[in-house]
Amino acid sequence: MRLDIIPGDLLFLRALEDGSGAFDQDDPIAEIEADFGLCDDSCPFDKLERSIQSVLSDPFDFNVAEASIGADDFDSLSCNLFSIRDEATLLDDWYDDVRADELDEPLDSSRKERSPNMYPYKFGDVYESNWYRKFLCPEIRGRIYEESTRDRYSAFRSYFRVTLPKVDELVERFLEEGWISHTRRIKDDQTLRVRAELLVLGALNQLGNGTPFRQLNANTEISASDHRIFFHLFLDRMYSIREEYIFYPRTEAELERIMRRYELVNLPGAGGSIDVVHLKWSACPAGDFNRCKGKEGYPTVAFQCITGFDRLVWHNFLLHYSAFLLNNCIPSYSEILGVSSIQFGTRNDKHIVKIDDNVDQIRNDWYSTVQWTFVDDQGVQQVATGVYLICDGGYLRWPILICPYQNARKGSREGDFSDNLESVRKDVECVFGILKKRWKIIENGIRYRDIKIVEKVFLVCCMLHNMMLSEMETRETQWRVARGEPNVGDNIWLGGNSDLTVARRDPSSAKEAKDWSKRRRQLAAHNEYMRASKRLRT
Repeated sequence: MRLDIIPGDLLFLRALEDGSGAFDQDDPIAEIEADFGLCDDSCPFDKLERSIQSVLSDPFDFNVAEASIGADDFDSLSCNLFSIRDEATLLDDWYDDVRADELDEPLDSSRKERSPNMYPYKFGDVYESNWYRKFLCPEIRGRIYEESTRDRYSAFRSYFRVTLPKVDELVERFLEEGWISHTRRIKDDQTLRVRAELLVLGALNQLGNGTPFRQLNANTEISASDHRIFFHLFLDRMYSIREEYIFYPRTEAELERIMRRYELVNLPGAGGSIDVVHLKWSACPAGDFNRCKGKEGYPTVAFQCITGFDRLVWHNFLLHYSAFLLNNCIPSYSEILGVSSIQFGTRNDKHIVKIDDNVDQIRNDWYSTVQWTFVDDQGVQQVATGVYLICDGGYLRWPILICPYQNARKGSREGDFSDNLESVRKDVECVFGILKKRWKIIENGIRYRDIKIVEKVFLVCCMLHNMMLSEMETRETQWRVARGEPNVGDNIWLGGNSDLTVARRDPSSAKEAKDWSKRRRQLAAHNEYMRASKRLRT
């Protein structure tokens, strides 16, 4: 037997038993065998030797099955071994140190069984919910109708951002389409309608205030899981009908209404304002962080929007026609006419405009053949073709994208034109401000990792904005909008390879740049002539 495979603690223990503090170097094995009763040539000690050797070579790979000893031999060994010390030996301490280095692993990898609930689950009664008693019960419903429609600072508008008639409109649509149906517990139509109203109110409260789903249960008596499931259903169903609420004019009559409004502010032929808005993406995945972190310093997604100049509905236009003509000012609310697909926050406006379906439609569809008139510097009416959009200085030099002059001298023809265009295009900036202040979910940061859900959240907020146009208040006194420098945005397209042809530097693009410059000069001359004519009339 080799001496180097015997634990040092065992040899030291043998020396202590002799009382001399040392052991015989000539035959220590024989003395140990005598103590354990292994003086014969039997095999148990050979098995023990192999076991100790394997433990010393790799203490964590010790296999009890391979180092098994006979029952009788093991009993004799254990009796002699543990008779050395009653409580614990130095050998036990050595093995305890080895076990302390092992990873802490549960003895039972299975999940702990959940203890039963102390109290049985009780389904809530929607007729006892706070929101039903405060806003929806028949005794108070009429007053809430009036307050939510008349006062935008009412409690109902503060909770849900829309009026009660608009909530009824949404509930009717969801019930008619079968998007909300009876359950095993709710079989009558009246209870189903109340439950549908509370679910819609919960979704609006989540969009408007970012309220956690668990907190909705205290006001609706509907579980948080039901609110969470319905919220995503609400996004999916509203997203599926987005073209009913967000669309560019589909007929010449609809387009004429928008162009007529721009003509009153010396921008004939304009069909809308275009710009990009960035939204904070609080739950951006790590893999998309670099593609989303742009000039803002935190992950964002971006959308390119087209809005109309009037933030009033059309039937109010004739009422304020004279005020518009004399004051040359911006009314209260704008309609969103188009929203691009979702973008990462690292590319600029020049990239996204190339693949925006709305811009491509205006460039190549029947809008490019629409004729409009302007006045040259001699006062002669001229005819031009093709609708254009007004924008800031961060876009491409296309004839359909007209921006202000850069570093134009104040008081010059170019300076007056730039000031007028910058003032008019602030309507799109106002829309972005209204959206963010009304729907806190897009102002405070969207907390969904799925980028398709992020896109649906913004589109639904835009749809609800357009739904509320008829309920927005008008003002008899029109306030001028302050003028400022154009804003530049950054963004990138998300949805895979584009079906649109990306414009490159070729003779056609050079021709477009010339047409763009020519059109801007014509509009500047028209603006100068109309301003001079207005001064002469007054």
